[in-house]
Amino acid sequence: MTLQRDDFEYAGLNSRDDLQVEMGNVVLPSAPAMAEQVTDIPAMYGNQFNGTDFTSRTISIPVSIYCADNQGAFNQIMHNLSGLLLSDDPSDNGKEYPLVFGFEPKVTYWGHITSISDPTPINPGMYDMTLTITFVQSDPRATLPQVEKPLNNGLNTITVDGTARTAPVIQVVPKRPLKYIGFNLNGGQFGLGPETPDDQANAVQPDVHVIDDPIASMAMWTNDANAISGIKTDGNYHYQGSAEINADTTVMKVAIVNGGKDFGTMPTNQLNGTWLGPTYRYTGMTNALTNYRVRAGLHHMRYSGTHNGRAMGKAQFSLLDASGNTIGRFVIGDHMQGGKTYVALQLCKPGSTFDDDDHQTLYWGYGPSGAFKNKKDGKVQIKTGTTTKTVTKTSKSKSGKVTKKSVKETVNKYVTVVNKEESDCLTNAWVFMDLTKAGNVYTWELHQYSLYDGQPYRNTNKYLIASGRWVDTNNEYESALGGFGQTFLKQPITEDIDKVLYMAPYMTLTDLQVWQHNQPQPNEPTYIANAGEEIVMDCETDTVTVNGRLVSPVWSTDYPQLKPGVNGLTMVGDLANAQMTLKYLPKLL
Repeated sequence: MTLQRDDFEYAGLNSRDDLQVEMGNVVLPSAPAMAEQVTDIPAMYGNQFNGTDFTSRTISIPVSIYCADNQGAFNQIMHNLSGLLLSDDPSDNGKEYPLVFGFEPKVTYWGHITSISDPTPINPGMYDMTLTITFVQSDPRATLPQVEKPLNNGLNTITVDGTARTAPVIQVVPKRPLKYIGFNLNGGQFGLGPETPDDQANAVQPDVHVIDDPIASMAMWTNDANAISGIKTDGNYHYQGSAEINADTTVMKVAIVNGGKDFGTMPTNQLNGTWLGPTYRYTGMTNALTNYRVRAGLHHMRYSGTHNGRAMGKAQFSLLDASGNTIGRFVIGDHMQGGKTYVALQLCKPGSTFDDDDHQTLYWGYGPSGAFKNKKDGKVQIKTGTTTKTVTKTSKSKSGKVTKKSVKETVNKYVTVVNKEESDCLTNAWVFMDLTKAGNVYTWELHQYSLYDGQPYRNTNKYLIASGRWVDTNNEYESALGGFGQTFLKQPITEDIDKVLYMAPYMTLTDLQVWQHNQPQPNEPTYIANAGEEIVMDCETDTVTVNGRLVSPVWSTDYPQLKPGVNGLTMVGDLANAQMTLKYLPKLL
């Protein structure tokens, strides 16, 4: 929505349309609150100046409400105003929101509401009122629209708008494995990896790429019955149906046959809780790995609706030994009647079905509890057929005589089922598993990615972001990695028996990467990233990530800042042909 000159927008709320107020003349303060820091030293002429603290900036927004003599309308606007601008939710404490004025729509002020003054009548006896909304910025700087600029290897000249320093965020996707990366900016240095030339020359590459498969072809996958016989999952299951590649997005999914998803033949008379669907084994791995790192993504989506929400799907990516037996799995699955979706990462001994004690659970859960939504259970009637019953009908003749007659009628038969339609962050989720085995030590991460921009989420209150380390002290799970399996299962529901159309969950496998893991010695310099892994050096949050994982150590004089005007930024490292992007928010004092 385009703001009018005398409008403002706070936290996405428009002053005129949402708050139902008209903004008056806003006089922006010339500077934030300042506090001089000095020390009074005895026998010294004057004070010792220790600097100035620049604290918060306060913006007063005068607004008017016009309700003439309608007290009810005025009361409702005041309730709406308080309810929209203020919150008594403890989880909102500490949050700040953007404020944009129509008279300078490209400038954003981040802050919070501290007070709403009592209304003052414009005309005595009427409900036309004025009041003041007080907005405070804890960081007194305002921001201009974000700038994105491609970078070159070596020197880059960056001209920054605004009047305040700002933090750069640099994203790099290298074309080859990297020993180190860094940049010089305005006299400051920042980097990741071995710092000295000797350490850089002797750096060990911990992970050597063995497989980099974007899942663009089924050529390396087979569903031969003998090949998939060792792939196990929990519960009752029967492998049938087929999978295919979605050429538009390079993912493996359940194949479409005769207009429907090919989970195979569904039962026609009764349900027995058996999972049905296709399973495939990967044939592209030639050598078994004792120590390894595996990264793969699963996307699962359960559709909403009376029947869709009851559907159950299970997508499982299996780790196999050289004989094709399951030794681990990463799974996203649904519960009965539309229960919330879960994720599991487990190791197992060859032959385990995950229903026994021969497995080790690294993670089993639903993600953050704040993302769980539980609708009221709904009762769903499903027509199961017809039946004939005898009913008595009464009729009355013209003479007033009442007669009764028994007749047979055909009526519908129904069964009542439940639709819980529970949802969590995994109901529609794209999650990557990253698992490393180094001797008897397993380190792992499960990280949810955005389906819109392909970037890892950061908010642990809304999305699944989990990691851990487990030591196999008894060496029970030492099997070498020899291959993979991919399974897409659906559990039939009453709708399948009675031919009620619904949408089965959408499930895919995305991107498979495997490395041979070489365990470096303590304090031994190592490579920091493999080719194609995204590195983000964020001077705004003072963090560095590689493929979404926080990493350390970094070497730095400080986290360098861009200054207003012309800046010289020099990239260092083996960055020929790398994809590099600088992002920053110009700021105003």
